[in-house]
Amino acid sequence: MARSDKAAFLGTLDRAEQEMTALFDRLAGDVGDLVLRAAGPDGTVPVERLPALRAQMGRLVDAAFLGGPDRRPFTEVGNQPLAPFPEIISRGQMAMIDLALARAAKELDRLPADVRERLARREVRR
Repeated sequence: MARSDKAAFLGTLDRAEQEMTALFDRLAGDVGDLVLRAAGPDGTVPVERLPALRAQMGRLVDAAFLGGPDRRPFTEVGNQPLAPFPEIISRGQMAMIDLALARAAKELDRLPADVRERLARREVRR
């Protein structure tokens, strides 16, 4: 892997890590806010409030990771992400595919012209 390819790869990983960290920070903050609102004057959550608190926390977690109807992270048609977590994963995967395709294109450009010409005329089998 050439230095520039490695830098692009590591940059893509770094961006995904930053996005994940931001997602988890937001989720932790939102859950913390729920706990603080449910807490009584002494700072503890009364037992009778726990079921509602758990349900609210579950909805927040589902929204971050699943988001869609029937708790699905992606649409059935088009496989589009329905929540932040699968969106980050999908974006990272596409970025890695783009890097691999760019690397392959660079390698193909190094081939002799006659070989590239023959490859361009070749029919793709399905």
